[in-house]
Amino acid sequence: ATMLIVVLAFTALATRRANAPGDAGVLVPVAGALPVQVERILDGDTLDVRSAETLIRVRLYGVDTPEQGEVCFAEATERLTVLAGDVVQLLPDARLQDRFDRELRYVYTEDGVLIDEALVREGFGLAWRDDGSKRDAIIAAEEEARAAGRGCLWADN
Repeated sequence: ATMLIVVLAFTALATRRANAPGDAGVLVPVAGALPVQVERILDGDTLDVRSAETLIRVRLYGVDTPEQGEVCFAEATERLTVLAGDVVQLLPDARLQDRFDRELRYVYTEDGVLIDEALVREGFGLAWRDDGSKRDAIIAAEEEARAAGRGCLWADN
């Protein structure tokens, strides 16, 4: 009986862990988004992805992270690497490209977490304020992160 309880407890824990937010493995489709393979992370808000045979450079629509040489650059880049994993989902919005001809997309994890908002909420980037359908939620996430002193951007504030 004790062994059965241990096995059941382990199974329940393993099942809950396997389905925890942020875990890769099961695609949770985001309406209108295209799943793509992550090829390379360039910085905290830019990545190269592959859709079929096409390599696409993507700029996250809703976040602006520090540039190389600025405080928090390495941390933001590493956090995007972890959040993105191997597969992301790309959701277009009002503008499709930036001034550098990168594709502008809201980027979701494989299990449906909006990476743009997560980076801001965790204190690794600033909300993009000019436009975008997720703008207000991401600005609210920045205000929350700033008030809580989260991440490398706000830890000393």
